[in-house]
Amino acid sequence: MSDKDNFIEMGFCTKPHGIKGEFQFHLHNPQNSSLKKKSLLKLTPSDETSSINKNGVEFKVKNIQFGNKIICSLEGVDNRNLVEQMIPFTFFISRDQFVEASDDEVFLSDLLGLTVVNESKEEIGIIENYYDNGAQTVLVVKMNIGENVELPFVESFFPELDIENKNIVMVNPGEF
Repeated sequence: MSDKDNFIEMGFCTKPHGIKGEFQFHLHNPQNSSLKKKSLLKLTPSDETSSINKNGVEFKVKNIQFGNKIICSLEGVDNRNLVEQMIPFTFFISRDQFVEASDDEVFLSDLLGLTVVNESKEEIGIIENYYDNGAQTVLVVKMNIGENVELPFVESFFPELDIENKNIVMVNPGEF
């Protein structure tokens, strides 16, 4: 798993859970996670307070529980002191660990870098980032002119997606 481009950011951790060496994870897409027991994660430090090597370190998921909180334990981490030394960190999994997407689904990570075009097919920006606001996924569009735009990833704003040609149509919110 040395191909850096093959790793996809899944989320981050800033809090321990309990005293037995568990982490409270925040997932970018908690509804459709590819994380499961034995998943191989790559952890990278979020800042200099983390004891994790700046080049990252790999751990296998020992156990993961989804609910109001996402609680994860990693193989080789068995006490809260170690957890507190490791946080904060960001975690990634390799693309080959993803579940198969159906024909009408797309991985959010595949949207990054897509060219954003208007309805006249004129290039107006690129998809720079995305996040979950608790109700829906929001795409961050770096506009060619002006400030970044953040819009919900819904058909009203993004009626056409063409992964093969690496572009997405965005309707200007002022046009409604």
